[in-house]
Amino acid sequence: MINKDQIIAFFSKSKVIFATIAAVVTFSITLYNQFKSSRSTEISGSVSSIRTAGGPVDAVVQISSPISMQTETDNRGRFKFKIENLQTDTFLLIVRNKRTNTVMKQNEYVSASRGRTDITVVFDSSMVDGQTYSASDTSRLRRRQGPNVRKFIQGVTGLFH
Repeated sequence: MINKDQIIAFFSKSKVIFATIAAVVTFSITLYNQFKSSRSTEISGSVSSIRTAGGPVDAVVQISSPISMQTETDNRGRFKFKIENLQTDTFLLIVRNKRTNTVMKQNEYVSASRGRTDITVVFDSSMVDGQTYSASDTSRLRRRQGPNVRKFIQGVTGLFH
């Protein structure tokens, strides 16, 4: 049988103080998490065209994977997104030139804590209006060999076959 002294010994002062402190800490953490402000991440950059001597491009800019957002460039070709609680660090950026209807797709890395403000999208003069390109396509287009170099390489390889 449990007597009164055993109950009093169980609920001694140190255990009550410990339980009270644990309850206050738990309540404080819960309250902090409830009202803390969410972190916003800024993603911004510019869209330009080599056709117009590096001038701004009137374009629609979308983030499509894993989140979905859309904005338009301003008169200087700049775009900006503010994303609350960014959970990922890579996304797909899709830019559509409104004048030529050319689409450029590129993967971008963004630090969730610092964001990214230096993204550049360039529409090359060799792009065909209405076509879709990825960042790897445009780097290949810029490195395309001229006709004289191509003929020379074909001639040299023809000698050895």
